[in-house]
Amino acid sequence: MRYLKVIAQDRSGQGVADTLQFEFYENGQLQREATAADLKRLKSFSTLYLKCAWFNDGEGEARHLRIFSQNPSGDGTPEMVRVDFYQGSVIAYKAAARDLDNDGVFELILASDVDNDGRANRTDRNRVRSLAREFLKLGW
Repeated sequence: MRYLKVIAQDRSGQGVADTLQFEFYENGQLQREATAADLKRLKSFSTLYLKCAWFNDGEGEARHLRIFSQNPSGDGTPEMVRVDFYQGSVIAYKAAARDLDNDGVFELILASDVDNDGRANRTDRNRVRSLAREFLKLGW
């Protein structure tokens, strides 16, 4: 399985993430970290992810996101994108965007309070949908 691991950090101590790290994994093994070319393509994804307010104080890495696509039908097109928010080695909460009829549009969004504002609502579902779309643009 291939996934992107995103680590946000508040190194300045201002209460907001000011550093992002991107790591590309395959079968649990780190393949590479984001390159300068990747960072240009990750700009929109980064903006969306920062709105989730899932970051570490200082240089910690315990809080991170893992995002990956799945193709249960085996036809080569992603039908689901999973978004797992980790606290250490445990999934703190998860979300998913599903393309039920394999037409390239996410019809079903399963999301909890992904932006940590105390409410699970349409904004959270829109964030998950947008994260999924941006992730698929990466081709990872």
